[in-house]
Amino acid sequence: MKKLLVVLAILFIGILLAGCTSQQAAPVATPVPTAVPTAVVTTAAPTVIPTTAVPVVIVNMTPNATPMPTPTPQPSVTITFNSDMTIMPGTTVYIPVGGKVVWQNNDMFKPHGIQAINVQTGQYFGGMSTITIPSGKSLEVTFPVAGAYDYTTVFQPQTTGKIIVTK
Repeated sequence: MKKLLVVLAILFIGILLAGCTSQQAAPVATPVPTAVPTAVVTTAAPTVIPTTAVPVVIVNMTPNATPMPTPTPQPSVTITFNSDMTIMPGTTVYIPVGGKVVWQNNDMFKPHGIQAINVQTGQYFGGMSTITIPSGKSLEVTFPVAGAYDYTTVFQPQTTGKIIVTK
């Protein structure tokens, strides 16, 4: 009976020590500045509907002074990958020229990603390679030219999508 207790105690201590190990985080891709818009992995909060932020500019005015122009907000749409294998609001979205699309990975179990289908879209995604979006992170891409940009999602659910940029 003593031997059994000693074996169980050693086994218990071994399991505890094995559970105390940790893994290093996977390296995050560093964006490279280019003349065309680039993809940037960020930790933006997810939104399901298009949002626009209106900055407030306070101007100290003196008599006969002209007010400074208010910057134009950049419209954005967030596409969210969820743990239940859904993509909200969907993979096809409409944005105006200069708008931003944010792909947010809310799936705590695995990474998701996107990949350009053609060279036209590839210039906005840094080429034709898959861009992996780690769990809890996001990818932002700004589209300065009107047109339709096809892409595919990877790492399940794999589907095609389209960014439609209007004037």
